[in-house]
Amino acid sequence: MGEGIGKNKINNLKHNSSFCPINGLSNVIRIIQINRGMVIYICFFKGATEDIIPKMVNTLLNMKLCETESGKYTSVLQLPDSVLIVPQATLGGKPKGKGMQYHGNIGKDEGLKLYNSFVSHCQSELSACKNSDTVTEVRHGTYGNRQVLKLDTNGPYTHLMEF
Repeated sequence: MGEGIGKNKINNLKHNSSFCPINGLSNVIRIIQINRGMVIYICFFKGATEDIIPKMVNTLLNMKLCETESGKYTSVLQLPDSVLIVPQATLGGKPKGKGMQYHGNIGKDEGLKLYNSFVSHCQSELSACKNSDTVTEVRHGTYGNRQVLKLDTNGPYTHLMEF
């Protein structure tokens, strides 16, 4: 996803986290921040198509993964929380010897289209379900760039889902 740090643009996304995608434009820092919410790291493998996006979004946003003040679990759609989407190609790595290979990942152009579609579907889903009590927003990084992320979490609540 990235090409090196040198003269690259840096963006930060924050969920009490900093997220820095890098591309070759300039040394500009953009901080994107969310407070309480869900962080979605996403990677597309070869063979992924647009058809899977609605299922992914529906599952991720409706799954009861967020803890309320009373300790119950609910979906991010039911809380005034935010969603931070982080493109993360390294999730597709496979170990080979002492290194990693990423031959199973989708091509950059195809991945960008799917990533943009995923972000759009998340934004649409959250807009459609808003009521006066929720202020859920979607924030996201840029696809195809090196990332720097700082994350503060309230426990080891990390889940791996493959679609």
